[in-house]
Amino acid sequence: MHKVDIYGQATVERCTLRAVASSLATWTEGEGTVRASKRGSQIMGLERSLAVLVSLVLLILGLCVGCGEPPPVDMSLLTGDPCEPPCWQGLTPGECTEDDVSEFLQTSKMVNRGSVFRGDRTTATAGVVGVSIQWRSTSARGRAHNSFAVDAGVLNHITIYPDYDLTLERLIGRYGPPEKYISYLSGFERQWVDVTLYYPTHGFTVYLLLRPDDATLKPESKVASIWYFRAAPLERFLQLGWEAGYFSSVPARAQEFGHDWQGYARVPLHY
Repeated sequence: MHKVDIYGQATVERCTLRAVASSLATWTEGEGTVRASKRGSQIMGLERSLAVLVSLVLLILGLCVGCGEPPPVDMSLLTGDPCEPPCWQGLTPGECTEDDVSEFLQTSKMVNRGSVFRGDRTTATAGVVGVSIQWRSTSARGRAHNSFAVDAGVLNHITIYPDYDLTLERLIGRYGPPEKYISYLSGFERQWVDVTLYYPTHGFTVYLLLRPDDATLKPESKVASIWYFRAAPLERFLQLGWEAGYFSSVPARAQEFGHDWQGYARVPLHY
């Protein structure tokens, strides 16, 4: 007679139930892990999206800052606005005071106020003669500092580096040919030709730099700087400029080597 081991069968059944329960628990735990992993991935994705969004907002804000009113560019030598030379932006050498200069530096939108620097103004013959105030314009394109020279509380002269392409053609179209010009080799190895064009009755000069291998004045030649002083006949203008410490040559020498305008042509070279 075949006997049935009901106890063994019960044991097997219990083991089977345990295995099923264990498998179910393992599946449930795995499913929870998958869900948790998915939630983590979703959170990380949201964080990345938020970071990208914040970056875009900051970029747009930065661009909007640059979308405001552009800094003013001084073109007064060509336009006569707000005044004609030797006046520049309402400041006239020999008439305006250091207070007038300070007010301009503090209020003008043309001035990069973080660039303003004051120092002693010296000459080779007289030592310290006054104050030199240097500054960059808000639209400066990497050019040198503009400057005001103040002696005994009075504005003596102004040096401006134009922030636009001031060509000889545009200059001569506005003022006509210069009364005189002087050209000479400069630099440690004579690598430049300095050319100064005199407009004494207008109270200013312009300064250009040319290469010795192409020392030719052309319509497209660009003015490097403008010097505003006092309007006077040429001889007096040169004398005052030399006394102010701007012209390095005595007036007689400047006149001796001064040339009449011969149109757009190669310039003579002096040492």
